[in-house]
Amino acid sequence: MKRVLFFILVAAVLGFGSTKTAQAAVATIDLQVEEEVVRVGDEFEVTLTIQAQPTEDETPQDARIGDFEAYLIYNADVMDFATAPSCITGGAGMLRIVDMGAPVSDGSRTYAIRFTALARGTAELSLDSRPMVYTYGTGNAMSVSSNVLQLTVEASKDASDNANLSALKVNPGKISPAFATTIREYEVTVPYDTEMIVVSALTEDANAVVGVNGSTGLKIGRNTVVVTVTAENGTEKRYYLYVTREEEKPEPTAVPEPPKEESGYEEGLHATEENGKTVLLYAGSYTVSEDPEAYVAPTGYEETVLFVDGVRIKAYVKREAPDSDFFVLVLEDELGMVGYYRYDRKEQTLQRFDEERIEIKQVVEEDNSAVYEALSKYKSQQIFLLFSLAMMIALCVLLLLIVVRLYRRRQEDEEFDDR
Repeated sequence: MKRVLFFILVAAVLGFGSTKTAQAAVATIDLQVEEEVVRVGDEFEVTLTIQAQPTEDETPQDARIGDFEAYLIYNADVMDFATAPSCITGGAGMLRIVDMGAPVSDGSRTYAIRFTALARGTAELSLDSRPMVYTYGTGNAMSVSSNVLQLTVEASKDASDNANLSALKVNPGKISPAFATTIREYEVTVPYDTEMIVVSALTEDANAVVGVNGSTGLKIGRNTVVVTVTAENGTEKRYYLYVTREEEKPEPTAVPEPPKEESGYEEGLHATEENGKTVLLYAGSYTVSEDPEAYVAPTGYEETVLFVDGVRIKAYVKREAPDSDFFVLVLEDELGMVGYYRYDRKEQTLQRFDEERIEIKQVVEEDNSAVYEALSKYKSQQIFLLFSLAMMIALCVLLLLIVVRLYRRRQEDEEFDDR
């Protein structure tokens, strides 16, 4: 007797606890839209319809729809939630449907949900994996199936078809030829250590969208980067960047630091700036002269610029050998004596320049007219002297001819008298 009562009690408990889990009628949820193609800016309506059918051992009374709970998922980047019955709330890609204690429906129920099309693309609406539909009265959960709704959002009728770029730049590197809207292909060269480039592209139309493909993971040699411009109405235009990544260059051989001499100065010529003056160090200290009168170019030399340790120094180099390694500097030694010094860039040596072996070219620009006048006068005198010399020679020749003629006539007269 006790065992019978135990089994009756267990059966009662199991029957009470399974009120919401026992399978009852079969419910089908159908998502529909009037037109599967809409345009950006349009508002459209999606209907959610529940159809319930009783099983073979049930009556239509058992398939009445009671409470309904579900989540509706949609593409928030393509469409936006507008309005729905009060039992439907949410947004940003998910709507919650909680319809509890709703009026009894015989075997179907419909919800109208309105959305606004935001952007071109394919929109998809679906219910979460387990929507719940309960029978009225018993509260049993129905077996539920649902569909997935897809619709296409096209551009608005007045959408722009402009897919042109107004500017195109890369970093690092520089495109070649210079950018022009009508040019679709460009060359770019980047160093070996460049594995990606940053592409900056501006569109002529503000509603156009730019996409870049192939700008990362650059391999050595030629790479293709595609810049795709999509107009507001979906028109596409592609620009191609052929990016050449250079091969690895061998590292330069490290140059050992020069040893220091006993004087404390490093070998070679070095330059520094102290108190606004340029100082050269070479087994002593020399200051680059700032006296403009000391800068007179030696004959055959012309002014140039020499860089020592990044310091700019005025110097002179031979006019016929501007690429020579020998320079003449105007320096002031530690005793205040200013003179010429010869610097050998190859040997890194500095020595005093022998002024006795050079001529100082000191022709001032304003005296050029006097020099030209003197040269002209000198040439005139030369012509006069040459002319005078020619006249004297002609006279001498004439006198010589006269003397010879007179001498011959005299000889003839003497021969005549002898006869």
